[in-house]
Amino acid sequence: MKKATVTYTAPKGEAKTLDIGGTTLVSGRGDTVICDDAMMARLEKAAAGSAMLKVDGVADYTPPKEAPKGDEPKEGPKTEKDEHIGKAHR
Repeated sequence: MKKATVTYTAPKGEAKTLDIGGTTLVSGRGDTVICDDAMMARLEKAAAGSAMLKVDGVADYTPPKEAPKGDEPKEGPKTEKDEHIGKAHR
């Protein structure tokens, strides 16, 4: 996967947003785009032949791994005070 900052500049009279590769770019704003290598190559090729797209800082990207579900915090030991909660007094 690749990550880059992509800036779209809308031509006068055109839409201010551009949907590309599942990402919506807003005219005049640099947006972070994360996509597969083939899509990044297409973006770079499109930017080379157009004044509407600018692609900066292309780098390899590895998504963060999700923590395994078994690593969630566990309840601590119950205290004597906890044992009395919810019990009716006689």
